[in-house]
Amino acid sequence: MTTSHKCISCEKEETVVPLVSLTFSKIPAWICTQCLPTLIHNPAQLESKFRDMDIENPPKPELN
Repeated sequence: MTTSHKCISCEKEETVVPLVSLTFSKIPAWICTQCLPTLIHNPAQLESKFRDMDIENPPKPELN
């Protein structure tokens, strides 16, 4: 089963918008090109999204 990545901000899937990968606390995340300026210019607006990431139980990497 293939999982579709979603933007950490708006939750749009990679089938709808281009996503850029990033890592926070060794946990992979994705952000769409529409929300990327928010991360760059106003990161405090996304602080809660990163705080909600489960650092203790990160997702397992997909094996190809």
